[in-house]
Amino acid sequence: MQATTFKRRTFLKSSSGLLLASALPIFGREAFAQDANVIVGTWGGDYQNLLQKIVNPLAGAPIVFDTGNAVARATKIRAETKSRRGSMDVALLQDVDMYDLSLVDPFESVSVANTPNFANTYEQFRTPYSIPHIFSAMVLVYNKEKIPTPPDSFAAATDPKYRGRVGFSDILHVANTLFVGLANSGNMSTFKAGMDMLANIKKNDPKVFPSNEAVAAALKSGEIWMTCMWKARALQWQDAGLPLGFVVPKEGAVAVTFEGAVPKNSRNKPGAWKFLNAMMDPKGQVEFAKAMGYAPTVRNADLPADVKARVSFSDSEIKRVLPYDSKSLVSEKTQVLEYWNKFFKAGA
Repeated sequence: MQATTFKRRTFLKSSSGLLLASALPIFGREAFAQDANVIVGTWGGDYQNLLQKIVNPLAGAPIVFDTGNAVARATKIRAETKSRRGSMDVALLQDVDMYDLSLVDPFESVSVANTPNFANTYEQFRTPYSIPHIFSAMVLVYNKEKIPTPPDSFAAATDPKYRGRVGFSDILHVANTLFVGLANSGNMSTFKAGMDMLANIKKNDPKVFPSNEAVAAALKSGEIWMTCMWKARALQWQDAGLPLGFVVPKEGAVAVTFEGAVPKNSRNKPGAWKFLNAMMDPKGQVEFAKAMGYAPTVRNADLPADVKARVSFSDSEIKRVLPYDSKSLVSEKTQVLEYWNKFFKAGA
């Protein structure tokens, strides 16, 4: 399902918008100043579909999705920082991108007062400017029929027997670069080792696909046999019948948290806070774990035993799941994007 993106004024002219507008007087004059709908900037695909199916009903407000990639969304927020009225009420981004934006102070402060469910989140996922929604880690994903012995390192991507059979998702260029760098004695504080490793992988004719869904299609068709992807995605693809396995490489895996924030120039802050609070609702978190394979960020999500076994990591694996050093990485993000687009992706 594709997102529907349109202007607030157009939305209010729709039948549901008119119903909401007619109901506003019971909330007093302040309600008239608020836009009835909540504009949520997000990725498309499965994630957006589940936001609409799971979070939207819990939020209790009409949602309009502003769909696009993370770079475009971050650029828009940055450009609108000085504007009185922004184009988004909720911005959804990966942790490292959210940190990058936080340096220009575009977001409202998060607290238990505006999002009560924030009290139930794990401390390691909290920031002053965003709420944690779901988390997982990037792992090595491979076709078990084509690669019967699981690789223990993404260095396998340079093996000539996998020429043309390794693929990447374009929208994950930051995590991809860090992940492959771990197989090149890298760490989570710099992209240098990753860019050097990508240069080696480039010699083996890798493929770059525009989305995670396109990577899944390439795995299904046999066009590629290996990729790096969030464990949660690999679980979804397994459930869809793809003959896939995944491993946390010996050098480590890249942790990821997907977060939400409210821009200071949001037009509907009450609705935005309700949406973020709904994202941390324990029932919704359980449904995301079941549907997408991402682990909850709240303590009170009561996962069924079988789901918990699927989405969590073993003690030995969790020791190899490494967090971003966002403060160190932020200065290199422009460089790695340019490298990815002009050198690695070119011709792939």
